[in-house]
Amino acid sequence: MKIAPLEVSTFESNLASAFDNQNLTCYAIIDKAQDKTLLEKFEKGGIGVRGKCMLPAALDSEAENYAPYLLELSPLAADSEIWPSILRAGAEHPVSFTLLASRFSFDTLWDHLAAFTEILLPDDTDMIFAFWDPAVLGTLTGQASDLTLHVPAPVLSERQRARLLQGISAWWYWDRDGNPQQILPRTNAEAAAAHLVSLPLKLTQVQVDMLVEAGVPDQLLSMVIENQSQLLWDIPTSEHYKTIKKYLLDARKLKLFGMRDILNYICAALIYGDELQTNPSIAGLLEQVKAGAISFDAAMEQFQSLE
Repeated sequence: MKIAPLEVSTFESNLASAFDNQNLTCYAIIDKAQDKTLLEKFEKGGIGVRGKCMLPAALDSEAENYAPYLLELSPLAADSEIWPSILRAGAEHPVSFTLLASRFSFDTLWDHLAAFTEILLPDDTDMIFAFWDPAVLGTLTGQASDLTLHVPAPVLSERQRARLLQGISAWWYWDRDGNPQQILPRTNAEAAAAHLVSLPLKLTQVQVDMLVEAGVPDQLLSMVIENQSQLLWDIPTSEHYKTIKKYLLDARKLKLFGMRDILNYICAALIYGDELQTNPSIAGLLEQVKAGAISFDAAMEQFQSLE
């Protein structure tokens, strides 16, 4: 069963309740690499009480300018005149920040989240873990109401999820369509088992593969923007990701799995549009690609001869 995203009115009501709850403190995680001005907006008028770079290795270095930042919010933040513009920024630029409510103090929450910024791969190689990215966060927790996720299944196990959400009463982000999403802890039994998960978190190969796959549409979109940006000029920016994801899935139906072939298919789809399905000659060539009779490169050469 699909779960609908939060209505804006429900989202704002839940946030207001969190600000009014004396046992909870509200925080923002701001990705300065995505939006360097957003932190200034939060701090304007005393909305931000205190903050700190979440990457221990980046503290007191130039890297802080491109790192995630944990900001404690004033209890009066929700009544600030700038608050509506901050919420609009979340809907319009969903990769920039998330909001959360926690019973933890600032220092305790910082320690908790900072410990998750580094993970171990199956071969014990360590790497930065960008869980603060809303698209990654939704994939990690398996946010069923987020229909924009490329990998909807939860990457984290129940215990790992409980460990990440330990001390957090609610975590809000905006999906790629600008819809507010609310992540909540699950059962008390899962929360009680959270202490069994040691940090730094070590992922299995399956989990790594799922996270890599989750980033494929973004990687392809970046490649198109870098090399053939004119192909996206007639498509609204808000539709870029959705368009690339659709063509990625279409490419896989043709049994194209290499990034080069998939990228070339996406570019062809952006150029030819519906002709890929409606033009009998092109559709016939694609059927040969799917059957393995010809390569996609060979099909593309014949596309050009049909023009």
